[in-house]
Amino acid sequence: MGTASISTSALPMGLPRGRRTPRGKTRWYLVHVPEGREQATCEKIRKIVPSDLLADAFVLRKERWFKRAGVWSLNLVQMYHEYFFVATGDVTALDRELSCLSFPARIASESGRGFLPLAFEAQEWFEASMDADHVLRSSMAHIVEGELRVLAGPLMGQERRVRKIDRHRRRCLVDVCDADGGFVEQMPLDVPFKS
Repeated sequence: MGTASISTSALPMGLPRGRRTPRGKTRWYLVHVPEGREQATCEKIRKIVPSDLLADAFVLRKERWFKRAGVWSLNLVQMYHEYFFVATGDVTALDRELSCLSFPARIASESGRGFLPLAFEAQEWFEASMDADHVLRSSMAHIVEGELRVLAGPLMGQERRVRKIDRHRRRCLVDVCDADGGFVEQMPLDVPFKS
């Protein structure tokens, strides 16, 4: 099993890559697994890998609005297929540990250049926006005189980051960070009122 090689400009799924950091600083890394095995593999790794190597492992999910038979409802969806996140202060030791497992799970890396963490600015935004279950929840807002006002949810206080709103599909595009030319994430946003 080799490591997952990626391009030099971004991590898989267009996520912004960060700079390598000294050992000991907890950073997020993507782990590549077969599609459909993300949650099961993540849970196995949480049980097997010692806590001194693994601060956290999780599949990042978000709520998404769906309309069925004329009724809107929120469902949870996985954000990055074939990947889950690990938080570690020693990525080299963690990768050595993962290479000994009997099932495929390797930290995404750049060929010949080592492991690339998620951009720190993106990591901070995800940490601030997700709940304890690693879910990005829906926000609720109003548009008053052309100005967005988020009333509840993780986008409260982040109105300036909202780039584009699709009221009919109950979602928006959010500027997460400026690393590598910028990274935009689609988030659930319900805007029932506009004046």
